[in-house]
Amino acid sequence: MIRMIKNSRGFTLIELVMVIVILAILAAVAVPRFIDLQGDARISTAKGVAGAISGAANILHAQYILSNTTYMLGTTAGVTADTAVLFNANISGVTVASSNGALIIGGGSALITITVGNQPYTMTYTADATTLGPRFQYNF
Repeated sequence: MIRMIKNSRGFTLIELVMVIVILAILAAVAVPRFIDLQGDARISTAKGVAGAISGAANILHAQYILSNTTYMLGTTAGVTADTAVLFNANISGVTVASSNGALIIGGGSALITITVGNQPYTMTYTADATTLGPRFQYNF
């Protein structure tokens, strides 16, 4: 037979208040970390697109060195229209634009704007006819 202890009590008011205070402190520390998750996601998306553009430019620069031909970023067979891969990132909610319309491997510079949602992120593109290859400076 199980016997109940007659003088067992619940939590006191002070204990309950202390638990609520501890939870409030934890919430005050944790909430700011999670408030701007959308902003962090936009920046990460822009960095991913910027990395893809940078990688494509470096591959095309290698082709430029091998065949001594001018290529537009986003093609492998020579200069094409401005609707090359650079301007068709194929990511929902992302658009890419260049200050001079086309990024030519082997010479030139431009300001590339990657717009995620309504937030623009820019990077500066510089290319020359040397073996240094294209350079990108992220402005975000």
